Amino acid sequence: MVFSKLREAQVINAASVFVEGIGFLGVSKEVELPAIEFETYTQNGGFYKSNQNSGILKEMTLKVKFAEYNIVYLNSMSSQFNQSSNLYVKWNVSSQKGHFGHVATFRGNITKLTMPKVASGEEVEVELEMQVYFYKKDENNAQVMLIDTRNMICLMGGKDIWADLRSHVM
Repeated sequence: MVFSKLREAQVINAASVFVEGIGFLGVSKEVELPAIEFETYTQNGGFYKSNQNSGILKEMTLKVKFAEYNIVYLNSMSSQFNQSSNLYVKWNVSSQKGHFGHVATFRGNITKLTMPKVASGEEVEVELEMQVYFYKKDENNAQVMLIDTRNMICLMGGKDIWADLRSHVM
């Protein structure tokens, strides 16, 4: 009987958030990367129904909780209208195979900034939300995903899934 080696869970050690042009944005407590979800519609085929992927990407939202407060958040929030904010999230994952760096790059507009609750003896917590139109993810110095809604690019797993659609529109 052959036993395979037990796989152990990966662990995220730490994460930092940076903003272009300003530098280190803050001590991140928690980062919720945007969900990648496509709209579907129900196709009725007479005796059956099935969901079809429309290829339309739902809006992406980055959510970050910080364990500190500083004026840099307001500077980032001021990039609105014709300007975008550029945020970078860097984190490290450890597993039995070693340590691997991850970098996620975002462009978009910060739509929500929640200031800390004023309570004596409580940990400071600032929350920031960004509507994302550009999302690039690198793992161990290799690009694994690029979504650029302004230029109709959606690279996942080495394939641009919007290339055919883009060729008919542009």
